[in-house]
Amino acid sequence: MLTCFAFEGQTSGVDSLQAVIAAAPDDTAKVWLYRDLYKTYYSLNQPEEMIRVAGKGLDLSRKLNYPKGLDYMIFYMATALDIAGRGDEAIPFYEEGLAQSRRSGDESGAADYHINLGVAHFHRGDLELALTNYLGALDIYERLDEKEKLAKVLNNIGIVYRTQERYQQAEGIYQRSFQLKKELNDSLGMAASLQNLGAVYSMLEYNDRAIDHIEQALALYRKVNSPKDVASCYITLGEIYLKNEKISQAESSFEQAWQFFKTNPSVTYSPNVLHGLGRVAMHRKNFAKAETYFRQSLALSRDFEQKEIRLRLLNNLAESLHQQGKNAEAFLLKNEAYALRDSLTEEKRLSLLEEMQTRFEVKQKEDELRISQLELQERTRQRNGLIFGAVFLGLLALAVFFLLRNRIQANKKIAAQHAEIQRQQIQQLQQEKKLTALSSMLEGQEQERMRIAHDLHDSLGGLLASVRAHFNSLNGNAAQQPLFEKTDQLINEAYGEVRRISHNMMPRALTLAGLPGALEDLARNLRQQGLSCELEIIGLTSENLPQARAVNIYRIVQELTNNVLKHAEAKNLLIQLIQQNDKIIIIVEDDGKGFKLAEARQGLGLSSIHSRVEFLQGSINWDSVTGEGTTVSIRVPV
Repeated sequence: MLTCFAFEGQTSGVDSLQAVIAAAPDDTAKVWLYRDLYKTYYSLNQPEEMIRVAGKGLDLSRKLNYPKGLDYMIFYMATALDIAGRGDEAIPFYEEGLAQSRRSGDESGAADYHINLGVAHFHRGDLELALTNYLGALDIYERLDEKEKLAKVLNNIGIVYRTQERYQQAEGIYQRSFQLKKELNDSLGMAASLQNLGAVYSMLEYNDRAIDHIEQALALYRKVNSPKDVASCYITLGEIYLKNEKISQAESSFEQAWQFFKTNPSVTYSPNVLHGLGRVAMHRKNFAKAETYFRQSLALSRDFEQKEIRLRLLNNLAESLHQQGKNAEAFLLKNEAYALRDSLTEEKRLSLLEEMQTRFEVKQKEDELRISQLELQERTRQRNGLIFGAVFLGLLALAVFFLLRNRIQANKKIAAQHAEIQRQQIQQLQQEKKLTALSSMLEGQEQERMRIAHDLHDSLGGLLASVRAHFNSLNGNAAQQPLFEKTDQLINEAYGEVRRISHNMMPRALTLAGLPGALEDLARNLRQQGLSCELEIIGLTSENLPQARAVNIYRIVQELTNNVLKHAEAKNLLIQLIQQNDKIIIIVEDDGKGFKLAEARQGLGLSSIHSRVEFLQGSINWDSVTGEGTTVSIRVPV
């Protein structure tokens, strides 16, 4: 399967090719004539004609059941739809091509389709599906040792991580990609990695390092004569300058980018560069000019079905209209923004719930089927045993009475043993069903925590930041100054509280630095609340620890330390995590007032801890002495 096509594309001969196709019979040779006509339209940059021709070639290939023609025409149709900005329509064709590549054992072709699906989902704003497809391609390219393609897909993965604000992972991915491209002496690829690293360093507030990497990328792009990439670098520079309020430099960068994209529209870049110019105009308080840029960008984002940037543009455009006194239209745009935000949130929530429900139902049905099969085997075995016993008795009743009695007793003993084995197997499967249900419940809780944390941080946190910015722009008189300062203090406390709650529900350190980093962060917070906390981590690394297990271990330690903080009246706390071979030992010890386990066992906190330990197939031991403190020891498999 080809990933790209170096079409020689003639600028003439369309009429003659169409005449030949019209006269040709419906056979495999006609499929290749459609292929030639498609390539000609590609060279003429006529995507709608490409779609029409690919459709005819695909219909004919299906009619002839011609696998090779299907390979080409499915890819041609998806590519043409993508070029025409109809990415949603391209996705089913990419998925069909992926399925066909898998059936034929074409691993390289399957990886290429994964890449195209990832790009299509990324443009739709579905980052998780994009990442899933990119990782599928990465696995294949690593297995096939295709370094050039591996370097490119690493860049795509880095872009998803960057969009998800997982900057530490993105930096590592881009550095690995840069080294591969350096080995391959790929100047264009090196420039792309440098540009992406610059964007990551900008988000990490390493501005000098960010600008240096972007300028290195610019020099390489100019050297290889890639004007589109030069323009995209100017967009990145514009964003860095704008974030640091270097308005003139930002405006110059965005204008240089727009000189290219004005005549070469791009699904990815065109709305963003106009968005940047609009924000520059807002900084200069030229609200009418900002409105013009935002409207142009919004129109492009609607055409290209880019919901995430459309949400930002609706808010920006509403603000520019409000500043001009056009409050009625601004209000309508704000309502549209709220509706779009709710729609995006609901789409993500429903997608997550549907995925979890499907996984649970599939597992449940598999377990029920296995139990039914075991029960059927048991009934069949019993029936066969009875028939065998009846025949045996009829033939040998008088001659071998004592022998028959011994044999019957032996059969009964064997039957009892088989029955006990079957009972244990059924009991084990039922226990597995309980664990599956518990797993689904815990996964649902964590996903809901993540969603609420994101909503608090992104929606309410952003709203409080906007309130604080607007409030600070007010000029109060001297008599109102104490009230002004008190209100400002309360807004800051509310903003900090939202950040604290969001962090407690889904700490960023768990995603960025793994379990050890998240526990360090937890210990630091406990010390800030006046508790002398010592953390020891021995032999534990996050590389080989599955994410689900890491989250549950973190929640167990978090619940234990919360109990110490709320109830124990302790001064000192020791947290130990020790990995010994295939076991992780967790010890949480405090010098508090202790408690009676029988009285505390019904509490929701202890119940939650026991549920998570059971889910991890571990064991827990409580040792609490009134007035002397509490020690909790937990063992779970890695």
